[in-house]
Amino acid sequence: MVIVVEEGTIESRILHLLMEMYPATVRDVERELKVRPDRLDRALKGLAIRGIVELDPLPGRTYVRLLRSDFSFVGRKESQRKRVKHHGRKPGTPKEYEGAMFG
Repeated sequence: MVIVVEEGTIESRILHLLMEMYPATVRDVERELKVRPDRLDRALKGLAIRGIVELDPLPGRTYVRLLRSDFSFVGRKESQRKRVKHHGRKPGTPKEYEGAMFG
C-alpha cells in the first residue's frame, strides 16, 4: 500500500532528506531543514507512529531510520508555487512613428 504524503509539508521535506542522506541524526535533519527542534520532534513522532521512520536513541544522539520507501508525493512543490515575476511593460503593437526617418 502506497503512503500518500502532501508535498511542501515538513513530513515530505524530512522524507526527501532521509532518502538522500543515510545515516542521519535528529540534529543533522534539524540543521539541513532549518526547522525548530520542537517542530521537528513533533513531525518525527508522527512519522514514527505511522510506521514510516524509526528513531534509534543512542547515548549522545538519536538516529532517524527510514523504514519504508513506497511514497507518493502529491501536490505542487514549493518551487512551482512561486509567482512568476514579469519585468517591463506589457507586450503590444509598436506605436506608429512618422518622423523624419520614415518621412
